Amino acid sequence: MLKSTRYAIFALCLSTAAVSSLSAQDASGEVFGGYSYVKATPLVAAPKTNMHGWMGGAGAYVNRWFGVGMEIAGQFGDIPAPSGVTAPALSSKEYSYLAGPQFRFVQTERIQVAAKFLLGGVFGQVRVDPTTSATAAAQLSAAGYSSFDQTKFAMLFAFPIDAGISKHVGIRFEPGVFVTDFSKTKQSNFRFSVGPVFRFGGK
Repeated sequence: MLKSTRYAIFALCLSTAAVSSLSAQDASGEVFGGYSYVKATPLVAAPKTNMHGWMGGAGAYVNRWFGVGMEIAGQFGDIPAPSGVTAPALSSKEYSYLAGPQFRFVQTERIQVAAKFLLGGVFGQVRVDPTTSATAAAQLSAAGYSSFDQTKFAMLFAFPIDAGISKHVGIRFEPGVFVTDFSKTKQSNFRFSVGPVFRFGGK
């Protein structure tokens, strides 16, 4: 079993334990999702590019400050051919599945701020455009630009900031650092997500 899968299973077990504790008076849960942006690339030979996509997840707090959460996300982008090579851009995608602890350190009627540390895995895929000529494909390969599929370890350290619209609905702004390990190369990538958050339970 892949190391990344073991991390995800362990963290998801923590999530299940937290959800089962929601009968506690201060416990609460949340679901959220929306748009996600990351400056990254699964092709480590290429410069990082803008990748856009979606994310969704859920969390459970066993008291006012400690909880666990999980999320899945998908980001998509294009990788331009390197200088000197005339070829269409390569397409790329990343799908991540993460889970782990989260800590809420600000909780007011209108604003909630937390920190979360999620571990798991990420599937990365790169594809050379099928219209690329044989000569250009050989040049791309020599520069380290080629099609591949990899599933690797991933980690997210982020700060979800919720602006409340009502007691149970808010808008989440979440800057963070998304770490990947494609081709045995650690990359720390800026990630930002925004979208609605729905809360339930608690007082």
